Amino acid sequence: MGQRQSMMMSTNAWKVARRAVALGGALAVVSVLSATGCGGLKYPLCENDLQCNADGHTGVCVAGKCVACRDGDTSGPGACDPGHACKGGRCEKIAGWCDEKTSPCPGGVPCSDHKCASEVAHAPTECDDEHPCKGEGEKCQNGHCVGPQPGGPGCRDFEPPTFAFESTELTASSKATLERLAKCLASGSLKGHKVLLTGHCDNRGEYEFNMSLGAERAETARAFLEGLGTPRTIVSTSSRGKLDAVGTDEAGWAKDRRVDVEVR
Repeated sequence: MGQRQSMMMSTNAWKVARRAVALGGALAVVSVLSATGCGGLKYPLCENDLQCNADGHTGVCVAGKCVACRDGDTSGPGACDPGHACKGGRCEKIAGWCDEKTSPCPGGVPCSDHKCASEVAHAPTECDDEHPCKGEGEKCQNGHCVGPQPGGPGCRDFEPPTFAFESTELTASSKATLERLAKCLASGSLKGHKVLLTGHCDNRGEYEFNMSLGAERAETARAFLEGLGTPRTIVSTSSRGKLDAVGTDEAGWAKDRRVDVEVR
């Protein structure tokens, strides 16, 4: 074989090798394009959060995949709604989580640090719906048994003063009831008796707020009686907040917002 023929064979071999490399690169490009598409990565594959929020999708990019949330994020697109925690890219509801406005505890149990208390702290009761009073003529009121109300005509059955939503202002009819009570205590058949005023609220709002509001309503009624000459020493007050609330609409809530009058 001559030198010229040998050089031609080497040149041809080099061309074949170069074409093979070019063909391999083209195949690699085709392979990538077939996986990603002409427009880039397809949902749920991603490289950043922006790609997870296109074409109606929402989420964040974690480990190259779009998910609903990112572990550890407390704000921004990677955070879950209140009452939920991020677990493996999914927002799951937190067991026992509460919020006084959006997710209150059942049965009037107070919500503290977004956790329902194990029980409501209040004075022990001697009667309830399942444990009625046993004395003749007694009825259960505010958790204890109350005998027949004393007093003659006009000095019994005092309608509880009622209030507007989150208000401590007495209505005209409530003032009339307390004026009648003051007269009975001063010179009527209730002279020598004492009175317990217990404030109540409807079931909306926080537990602590309603306990305070109930106390303020009872104090408002006592101050009104005191202004009419009733000695402060014969009138005591307490609050049940929303513990006894039963209303589910405006009519029921209006009855819950009251001060019970108990003559002793």
